[in-house]
Amino acid sequence: MRTQKVDPENVDMKLFETFSELGYDGASMEVLAQATGLKKASLYHRFPDGKREMAQYALSIVEGWILQNIVSVSANKNLKPESRLKKVIAAIDELYNGGENNCLLRTLTVGTDANAFKEKVSNCFNLLADAFIDIAIDMGLSPKAAKQQAKLITPLIQGSLVLAGATGDKSYFKNSLAQIPELLAA
Repeated sequence: MRTQKVDPENVDMKLFETFSELGYDGASMEVLAQATGLKKASLYHRFPDGKREMAQYALSIVEGWILQNIVSVSANKNLKPESRLKKVIAAIDELYNGGENNCLLRTLTVGTDANAFKEKVSNCFNLLADAFIDIAIDMGLSPKAAKQQAKLITPLIQGSLVLAGATGDKSYFKNSLAQIPELLAA
C-alpha cells in the first residue's frame, strides 16, 4: 500500500491544532486522520507508537516554537530588553490568535495520558519562565525578583486563555498580555 502524499507541514499544523483544541482524549485516531487528511494506516506509518507519539510530536513542535520565537528573542542582547519583551508578547499573541486558540501545553495536562506529557510540558513552561527572567533582569530586576515575577506570567496567560475560551471574551487574554511589562518593570 502506498503512503498518501500530503504536505508534512500541514500534518504538523493539523496535529498541533487538533490536540490544542481537543486535548489528548478528545483527539481520537479518526479525528486525527480526518484533520490531517491521512488514513489511519498512514498516520501509524508516520507514528508507529500511535496517538501518544503524535501528541509528543505536537509538543516538540511547541518546544521548537518556544525556542525560536521566545528564547532566541529573549537572549538577543543586540535588542533593548523592552524591545525583546514587546516581540515576545507579540509572538505569544500570534500563537494564541489573540486569545482564540487553546494552549496545547494546557490541554495535554488533563486526560488519561497526562503523565506521559508532564516532563515535556514542564520543560516548555520552564523555557518560557527563563526567557521572561532573562528579560526582567536586563530590565533592572534582581534575579530573585525577576524569577518571582516571571513565575506569575504563565498562570496569568493560561488563566486568561481559559476565561477567554469559557466566556468568548478575548479581552481577558489581551489584558493579561498588557500586564506583563508591568510585572517585569524595575
